[in-house]
Amino acid sequence: MDTIEFKLTYVSYANNDYLSSAVDIFINGENLLPRIHEFEKSVGCNRRHKPLWAKDLYESLYEDYKTDSVPIYGCTCGDIDCSAIYISVEVGAEIVTWKNFILPDENLRGEIIYKRRFGEFVFDKAQYFREVEKLKLWSKNDSLSLEYGEIDCGDMKLIVRKNTRAFEFWFDELLDDPLPDLVKFFNAVRSGEDYFNANIMRDDGHIAFKLSIKRWLEGQVRFYVELVGEGITFCEYLRREELAAMFKKIFDDLLSDKYFPYSYPCFWYLGESGVSSIEDTHPNFTTGDVWNYAVETGQVKLAPRYEKYLEHYKKMLTDFIIPDKWFE
Repeated sequence: MDTIEFKLTYVSYANNDYLSSAVDIFINGENLLPRIHEFEKSVGCNRRHKPLWAKDLYESLYEDYKTDSVPIYGCTCGDIDCSAIYISVEVGAEIVTWKNFILPDENLRGEIIYKRRFGEFVFDKAQYFREVEKLKLWSKNDSLSLEYGEIDCGDMKLIVRKNTRAFEFWFDELLDDPLPDLVKFFNAVRSGEDYFNANIMRDDGHIAFKLSIKRWLEGQVRFYVELVGEGITFCEYLRREELAAMFKKIFDDLLSDKYFPYSYPCFWYLGESGVSSIEDTHPNFTTGDVWNYAVETGQVKLAPRYEKYLEHYKKMLTDFIIPDKWFE
């Protein structure tokens, strides 16, 4: 009995400068594509096949398998008549069989012929469809997103997510607050600007990640996130309202976090917030422990002059206007 496994990978395709998530097929622990390339060369075909997208492969293997043949790999030549490798999929009571691998003939455009028998694979049905369900999950979760993470003692976490990969970035409110630039980016998306870039800085003066939009179709943009330290750029095609909603959710999630008024942006007011008694009664507490305990027990409050700062900050996240001297 053969085994099949789908693995998620990230590729740059068609001369793009960003990465897309694709799927590799492993049969009996071996990547199938190099084996197909070897077979193609033996029959005089030197085509290179385009990446497999999870959504397309899922639809082929789960929705279309009852047809005579389904596509599993496509070529990069762009000719619709030689667009894929096809296989026959037979689903039985306990097994699934892949057979009749079909390759395009480069001398007979428009006709698909059997070059010769490639072989067949027989999988346990339960194991096979567990792997197919992974494709379904990846298809649903493939969107690029920027998300609010949490706040903790003056630091805020943002998460860049693309399918199974997540990249976390921590920002110190005093040194590298990303919110003003996120608000500017949000406003550029909402106002319909064709192009806009924002550099989200770390406290060491280097860029954590870059955000950019470029006009695509009517009402739609290409949204890029470049992870500078990772050397990775992700891209997503989104309607403007979808992208704006993503950033609005970041602002709303931050505002609804009960630690927000005290831990961020006002953590540096600890000495004037009436929590010194906690330090006295809990000498083993770290500064963060003291702050979190004060918030949880309702023992922390802001001095009036810092409440003004907080109101400026809230205005930035609700009215999307950056007040003059909002940080003072």
